[in-house]
Amino acid sequence: MLVIDIDDDVSKTGMTTPIIGRENVFGAATSLALITPEDTDVNAIFGAVKQFDKLRKEGYENAEIALVSGSVNGGIEADMKIHEEVTKLISDLGCTSVVFVSDGGDDERIIPIIQSVVPIISVSRVVVQYSKNIEETYRVLALYIRKGLTEPRWVKYTLGIPGIIIVAVSVLAIFGFARYVALFAASILGLAMIARGFSVPELIKRSWDKEPILFVGTVISVFIVVAAIVTDFAISQSYLGNYQAAASLMVKDTFDYYIVAMTVYFSAAIVNSYLNESYRFWRDVTAITLVLSIRPSLFYLINEVVNNAGSIATVENFLIKAFSSLAVTAGVGILAFRFERWVKERSHHVPLMEKQKEGDDKGIES
Repeated sequence: MLVIDIDDDVSKTGMTTPIIGRENVFGAATSLALITPEDTDVNAIFGAVKQFDKLRKEGYENAEIALVSGSVNGGIEADMKIHEEVTKLISDLGCTSVVFVSDGGDDERIIPIIQSVVPIISVSRVVVQYSKNIEETYRVLALYIRKGLTEPRWVKYTLGIPGIIIVAVSVLAIFGFARYVALFAASILGLAMIARGFSVPELIKRSWDKEPILFVGTVISVFIVVAAIVTDFAISQSYLGNYQAAASLMVKDTFDYYIVAMTVYFSAAIVNSYLNESYRFWRDVTAITLVLSIRPSLFYLINEVVNNAGSIATVENFLIKAFSSLAVTAGVGILAFRFERWVKERSHHVPLMEKQKEGDDKGIES
């Protein structure tokens, strides 16, 4: 019967291992229990004594019990000491096999070390009620913590995002904006959750690899829109209670932001279409024309409504301006559509003409 104390807790009693014989092992367990009664090694040693007594009652008169220990430093030092003590023990007692008793968990990793010296015919695990589940829970928790702090795919979430929040909180506190700390932290966490949940990094990478020009245009447009929204929010906060003044200032200051954002996006789509040789640009040209041509009429209508100057004349002027912009848009759209068809036909005919010319050249040479 072999009991292993891998972290050498038994050294707290002043005894040295290997300890051989029932009375000696029982005395070691009793002494250790008086010093550290919560130690699971105590239960393992008492469990081994119980197993030993049972074997003796069953007629195994040659059975013997022994306790060996590793090192408080653990690791290779503990493994080497256990191997040395087991080798000496087997040599002194002349054992041909052992029954290994442990408290489970980390102790059982040294089974291969024992098997390199003597065969193990049975493994007995003595576990205090619920202690195994708790130990396994801590082991799994430690594994995930280690993965979260070392693996690149997780470390940006476990260290990167908290690091950003800590730095941002410090900066906000330094400049006297401590009241916005909670909102900023919540925003960062929310953005991280959205990015992870909707695979935003992967989507951005695919968009950049497939259509870089359109991606850049989209990003610029989004930034312009965000700048407009932030500006509108700042204006609304500055004119609390005076909604008419706030709305009027928003129209004057940020209306063109949205026009520019749409223009940038559709322009990037046209360039992207040309670079990809798809030549599907008439819709984007029409959209840009509509946005730019209808801008004066929309600005006029919104500005009149905000300033409470709306009337029948206002509606009539808006309809005239809107009809003019739609007429211009329709004309440009038709021209763009016909031009797109011409470009497609030319792009298809040019390779055929080149092939025909190559064939003629070959005929002349022959």
